[in-house]
Amino acid sequence: MKLLFLAHRIPYPPNKGDKIRAFHELRALAERGHEIHLLAFADDVRDLHYQVDLARWCASVQIVRLRKFWAKLRALLTLLTSRPLSLGYFDSRKMRRLVNRAMERNRFDAVFVYSSAMAQYVPADWHSRTVIDLVDVDSEKWREYAARTSPPHSRLYAIEAERLKQYELELVASCVHSILTTRREADLLSELDEFTRRARLRIITNGVDAEYFQPAKNPAANSTIAFRKKTSLFTPTESSVKQIKPRLVFVGAMDYFANVEAVRWFVAEVFPLIRQQEPQTEFFIVGSNPAAEVRKLAEQPGVIVTGTVEDVRPYLHNATVCVVPLKIARGVQNKLLEAMACGKAIVASPEAAAGLRVVHEEQLLLAESATEFATAVIEAIRNENLREQLGEQARRFVEQEHDWQPLLQKLIDLLESVGQRRITSDTQNIRLIARH
Repeated sequence: MKLLFLAHRIPYPPNKGDKIRAFHELRALAERGHEIHLLAFADDVRDLHYQVDLARWCASVQIVRLRKFWAKLRALLTLLTSRPLSLGYFDSRKMRRLVNRAMERNRFDAVFVYSSAMAQYVPADWHSRTVIDLVDVDSEKWREYAARTSPPHSRLYAIEAERLKQYELELVASCVHSILTTRREADLLSELDEFTRRARLRIITNGVDAEYFQPAKNPAANSTIAFRKKTSLFTPTESSVKQIKPRLVFVGAMDYFANVEAVRWFVAEVFPLIRQQEPQTEFFIVGSNPAAEVRKLAEQPGVIVTGTVEDVRPYLHNATVCVVPLKIARGVQNKLLEAMACGKAIVASPEAAAGLRVVHEEQLLLAESATEFATAVIEAIRNENLREQLGEQARRFVEQEHDWQPLLQKLIDLLESVGQRRITSDTQNIRLIARH
C-alpha cells in the first residue's frame, strides 16, 4: 500500500512528545511493508539532516523548514480570518506545493495526517481516504491556557480554543477516521452525533519503548553522578561520587508552557516544604530549551537545570522519586510512561495521570495540593520498600497496557481497511470499463 504521511514536526529523533508517537506510527507502517512518502516541518535547522535517517523507513522524505518568527506572524494575521491560529502558524506555500506534487505523481491508497494543523493540506475529496491522528483535543489545551494566563495572551488563547474546537469537529465529521489517545479526550467532542462518534472516532493510546526504558540493571552503579556548573545549567561529567542526597527528577521539553508552569509551581510551593524535612533533597529539571524563567529556578538552593541532555535514562535511573506536577495535561504523558518503564517511584498530579488507568498507591502516588505533594514525596523518600513496590507495579503496568506493538496494530488495521477500499473500488471500475 502506498501512503502519504503528513506531520507538523519531523518525526525524528523520537525524543519528545509528538515526535515519539509519530515516529513509532511511521516505523510500524513501514515495517509492515507499506510504501511511505513523508512530508513534515522542522522548526530547528539541525533537524533537517535527519532526512537521511528517515530514508531508512520512507520511500521519499521532504522536510520544510519552519521559521518561528514568520510562523508566529502568520498566526497573528490569521486573527483577521475565522481560521484557527495554529493553521496560520503551519501554513506554507512550499508545503502545499510539495503535497500537491506528491499527490499528482503518486497513486496513494490512503493519507495519514499527524495533528490537525496538517489537515489543511489534504483536498476535501481525499477526506474519505484520510486517517488523522489528532492525538489530543488541542482546543481544550488552549482553553486551559486561557484560564491560567492574563490578557492579551488569555484572549488569544480563548479565540484559538473556540476556532480550533470547531475545526476539530469538522475534521472528525469529514475524515474517514480520527484517532485520539484516550476516551477522556473523545468525550470532549460531545457535540458530535452518536453515529459519527461510533463510526469515525478511534482510541489508540500512547505506548512506551520498554526495551529502551528499563529499570537500572545495577542500581548501585547508577546511583552516582557528579555535576559541574556551566553557566546556569548543569551537565554530567565522567567522574562520579556516591549519591547521598535524595534526588527528585522532572523530565520534559522545558520551553513548553505546561512543563514550565509545573516546575515553577513545584519549586515555589512544594520543594520548600520538602526541604524543610529533607534539607539535602535536590530537584533536577531535565529537558531541552529551558525557558528563561526555568533557568532562573537554578538560583534556588537544591534546584538543578540540566538543559538538553543526550539521554534522559541516567537521570531517571538516578532519581529517588520522579515527580510530574502538571496542572495542564492532555492525553497520555510520555514522561510518565518512561519513568514507569524505568521502574521508578512516581508522585504525579491527578491531571498528569488522567489519561492512564492507574490506581493511587498501586502504580504511583497521586497528589494535588502543595502539602499533599510534599507529603507524598517525603514518604517515598523515606520508605525504600514503598519505592520498590511502586516501581515494580509501574513497570508491570506499562508492559501490560502500553506495549507499542498491539497498539500500533490497531493503526495498521485501520489504514489497511481504508487502502483496501481504494483497491476494491479501482478493481470494480476496471471491470466496468472492461465490460463496455
